[in-house]
Amino acid sequence: MPELISSAEAFRKARERASVAAAFEANTLHMAVFDAREAGMSVRETAAALSVPKTTVARHWREGHHCVQPVPVWGSVAAWREAHAAVWAHEPRELADDWVPYAWGVEADQTVVTSKSRGLAQLRREEPVAVDPPDESAT
Repeated sequence: MPELISSAEAFRKARERASVAAAFEANTLHMAVFDAREAGMSVRETAAALSVPKTTVARHWREGHHCVQPVPVWGSVAAWREAHAAVWAHEPRELADDWVPYAWGVEADQTVVTSKSRGLAQLRREEPVAVDPPDESAT
């Protein structure tokens, strides 16, 4: 029985890491395609640089495209932070942002994963300032 307990715990940890890894892979692929497009790269160049099919890049390339993100159902805050540290170890600016976009909880014997928002942006429209046209008769 101790073997089952040990292997079951190993399975749970592997499932948790795989779930978080799938979410990170989707997020960073979309980010990389967006960055490549902003840098002026072509779909073909981007596909070669990321080692993914051109059709995958083309799907993410479209203006206004929003991927359906995989939800890390088996994840946890600790697993997310561990994956974040591993994925962004080469980039100190991204590594410093340790925000976790999900909250995990258990309700009635089931896991509930809630997507969190970074906040609410409120944009204010200012009235245009009236500017008198220049007096051309003075010249």
